[in-house]
Amino acid sequence: MQTRQSPPYLYLGIPNTGRLRCFTLGYWHCTYHLGMDEGQDHLLDLWLDKVKKAWPPEGWAEAYLRECGGDHTRAVRKYLDSVAEFRSLSPEQLAAMPMSAGERSCLGKPPSFQPAYPSVPTLDELMEIRRVGRILMYIGEARVERMAGYIDGYRLCLCLAGLKDEEYLRFERWLQDTGRVHPGHTWEDAFLQAAQGDQEAAIHRLLDCAAEFRALPAAS
Repeated sequence: MQTRQSPPYLYLGIPNTGRLRCFTLGYWHCTYHLGMDEGQDHLLDLWLDKVKKAWPPEGWAEAYLRECGGDHTRAVRKYLDSVAEFRSLSPEQLAAMPMSAGERSCLGKPPSFQPAYPSVPTLDELMEIRRVGRILMYIGEARVERMAGYIDGYRLCLCLAGLKDEEYLRFERWLQDTGRVHPGHTWEDAFLQAAQGDQEAAIHRLLDCAAEFRALPAAS
């Protein structure tokens, strides 16, 4: 399939397989919280694994990056092209896949962006990650670009569901107003520098800032 010419950084920032992988994880966790139905898109992983044979044990991000010689842009495009190929499959091709009865019930169903459960704002999710204390459970390797991708995916899900996430915007402004993040910079850059390159410490700094912001009288 021909590689698309639209540069991924228009949507993801600098192309990074880990960031995109965690973007999809953040999106999925949000859909789970809201009880939203992925519909037929739920079968993407099944198709990649059983039909395309392109779902290696270590995950697509690591395998595609290795296959592309460390070129994140090529690896990201390879994954996105596979997603586009899946979306172009005919109903007959999808129905021919080996699948369980539950998976078969997804055939022909479009994704639903109608929440079944109350909204779980982004700050709530960050507070839960902080409470659990195991970043690995949410994003795998502790790296700021993976955490940023997770947040972006989570917030996109809220947006598509028509849910406002104004508290997170206030949190971002608060980070700038208090000098933790300078205008024109991201929390990833600022906190990684403050942590002297310690990726996990930079993420914990973000989570601690979220808790500090939540403790403010006017934060809620």
